[in-house]
Amino acid sequence: NPYPREGVRWLRGNLHAHTNQSDGTLSPEELVAAYDRLGYHFLAVSDHDRITPLDHLQQGTRMVLIHGEEVGGGPHTLAVHVHERIEPRTERQDVLRKVAEQGGITVLNHPNWGTTFCHWPHSTIESLVGYTGIEIYNAVIDLLEGSSLATDRWDRILSSGVRAWGFAHDDAHHANEIGRAWIQVAAPEPTLEGILEALRAGAFYASTGVTIQDVGVRDGTITIHAPDCQRFRFVTRHGAIRSFADGPTAGYTPTGDEGYVRIECYGYGDALAWTQPFWIEP
Repeated sequence: NPYPREGVRWLRGNLHAHTNQSDGTLSPEELVAAYDRLGYHFLAVSDHDRITPLDHLQQGTRMVLIHGEEVGGGPHTLAVHVHERIEPRTERQDVLRKVAEQGGITVLNHPNWGTTFCHWPHSTIESLVGYTGIEIYNAVIDLLEGSSLATDRWDRILSSGVRAWGFAHDDAHHANEIGRAWIQVAAPEPTLEGILEALRAGAFYASTGVTIQDVGVRDGTITIHAPDCQRFRFVTRHGAIRSFADGPTAGYTPTGDEGYVRIECYGYGDALAWTQPFWIEP
């Protein structure tokens, strides 16, 4: 169970966004202000192959600002909480190592982007050790080739026994792409250390509009309450749906053979949320 139930609150944030310091159209000041107006608690700026300075903007915002880089030169890798630029042609395993050495986290970006729906070949993913998670939803890919959704890739990774967390991000390049996908972190306070600790531990969920108020384990049953959820799906090893339930409250008691259980929450329209996996010991 990755979710603490006491002494925390939900903090909304985005870790993947671009400015005019790479291929975005907003200045760093404009990007920060846009997310601040939406009430976000934290934001990472992840320009392509560079680290955009943010320290001079911290005093002007309520959000925790986090330095990041989208490392190219291969399948795009999100480096969060880094201060030294990573060269784009670096081997992907070396990217993970360099980020870890800086105390950061890594996310495999938009795995199903492109005309072949395979920005990240699975053979490459299988060769990697030490990444934090993958983007299971990337909002900007709705407007491009491929699929914005990558829960198929996530289930394949989880089914192999790798404990990788699922992230949803805007990948915003323009003002109208802001606020479409985000993560909600369970942390005591909006501090950099608390946010990073929660991200590493999987104490967060991903969303495009559904709000989860409570999720965890009680007396051996996985329970969830999401007031704007119409339907829950409890997904297990190899993507098998083990149970459905109507919202806003549901529970699932594992039998021991699931491998993992993650919950998909379906709201109004195309609003969704995804919990992190609960690992089931036989």
